[in-house]
Amino acid sequence: MNFADVEKAREQYRDKIKTLSLSAIVLVLLLLVVLLSLFDNRASLIIVLPTFFIFSVFSLVIISLIVMMGTRKESANYRKLYKAYFVEQNLMSIFDDIKYSHDAELDKQLLCNTQMINVGDRYSSNDLTIGKYKDVAFRQADVHIEEEYTDSDGDTSYVTIFRGRFMIFEFPKKFNFRLEVISKHSSIGKIPSSDSETGRKFEKFEVESVDFNKMFNIYAEDGFETFYLLDPAFIASIENLGIKYDKKMIMCFINNRLYVGINEGKDAFEPPRPFKPIDEKIELEKVSKDIRIITDFVDELSLDKKIFV
Repeated sequence: MNFADVEKAREQYRDKIKTLSLSAIVLVLLLLVVLLSLFDNRASLIIVLPTFFIFSVFSLVIISLIVMMGTRKESANYRKLYKAYFVEQNLMSIFDDIKYSHDAELDKQLLCNTQMINVGDRYSSNDLTIGKYKDVAFRQADVHIEEEYTDSDGDTSYVTIFRGRFMIFEFPKKFNFRLEVISKHSSIGKIPSSDSETGRKFEKFEVESVDFNKMFNIYAEDGFETFYLLDPAFIASIENLGIKYDKKMIMCFINNRLYVGINEGKDAFEPPRPFKPIDEKIELEKVSKDIRIITDFVDELSLDKKIFV
């Protein structure tokens, strides 16, 4: 696997798009000629213009479907080779025991069990990454969650409520309770009234940091354990991460695991559009930036420090 293979796959994908697009446009123009021939000179604009508008919209849909369906093989090959070269090789150079699959997903049940987020009516995931960094075990994946919405006319559509990444870290500080730290700007947190296993009620807490309280809401079962975990240094680290990731973060501590969701509004590790040559340096920097989100949480929160045990 080398960069030339990725570029070749990109060119094949681009050429197939161009060929199919041109064929579809020719077909649409022929249909337009036929449509116009059905109107004589006496036809009014009241009839012609709406018909032309509907035909234009219909044509765009048809062209898009033809291109999308006709390039599935080339698109999948380009995506696969891009991720093998830019993503997988970079992951292997940074992490230990790495297992990466661009089409594997984070198990939906893992998020359901945390009760930290509404998993919606439609769930999808990809880019499952499992490994270790500084001896801290983790897994992460892109997650897309949509909720069904029905308007006043009875029309149904799906609205995205989360699109970003979820990460799970093995946390070294021993605790047997549940705590959620939810950014007030994330719009994704789900606060259960009580723990499904212990039955203990959740309460809202505040810490001494005014800035932290402005940025996050804290919910937990036990105030003593909460302040044991959230010492001043740890609070400052969470605050730094919240600022760095645009205050769209939710964190949940459950039985020695840290669950993190970042509602970025996009997927990580995605290839650029195929219409112009890939800038290898830019892509490597982009992938490195995506990878740094994993390492940032381990480094900033000092998850590898044995002093937590």
